Amino acid sequence: MSFLAENLPLIVDGFILTIEVTLFGIFAGLGLGTILAIGDIYGGKIVSTFIRFYVEFFRGSPIIVQLFISVYVIPAMFQTLIDPIIAGFLVFALNSAAYQKGYIKGAMQAVFEDQMQAGLSVGMSKPQTIVYVILPQALRIVIPAWSNEFCSLTKSTAALSILGIRDLTSAFQSIAIRSFRVLEAWIMCAILYLIWITIMTKIFDIVYEKKKIPGIEISV
Repeated sequence: MSFLAENLPLIVDGFILTIEVTLFGIFAGLGLGTILAIGDIYGGKIVSTFIRFYVEFFRGSPIIVQLFISVYVIPAMFQTLIDPIIAGFLVFALNSAAYQKGYIKGAMQAVFEDQMQAGLSVGMSKPQTIVYVILPQALRIVIPAWSNEFCSLTKSTAALSILGIRDLTSAFQSIAIRSFRVLEAWIMCAILYLIWITIMTKIFDIVYEKKKIPGIEISV
């Protein structure tokens, strides 16, 4: 495996970028997905319809298409340039938000009725009840779905390679071409993805076991 040692800086850089895109997508997607979930529940018909179109686009189209649109179509329409790396970060955040909106909305609805009544009964306003009562419980319920989203988003970062962005998959693609060790390179690439995803999944499982609310779960 000396060819891997020779290309270690390339592998490390690709791995770091993959982690950065995944984590940015997850955390930014969580924030935006939470806003979308609240808007879908409380925003009325017009807001809910807009959110539905947004979600259907990002959930119903391949992420490769979304990346191409962000890097080539939108710049052509507005006669500007977009850095592919910035576009990649934004697309993954917007894509993840569409999925997380569904998870968070389901979790909020699982605790909504009783908790809303309880909050209002002690003098809290509806926004206060959402922020201080419903959301903290919903975010605990949604941890397993969040784990699934992390795994899916990590693997989807391989699509960045089509834009020439040096993620982990792109790094091993270059190594396979230059070294002619195609089988070994792709096996090692798969192993690294597997190790990273397995470690993070176990961490999510541990966090969920400590934070879960007994008797309240959602299907993922």
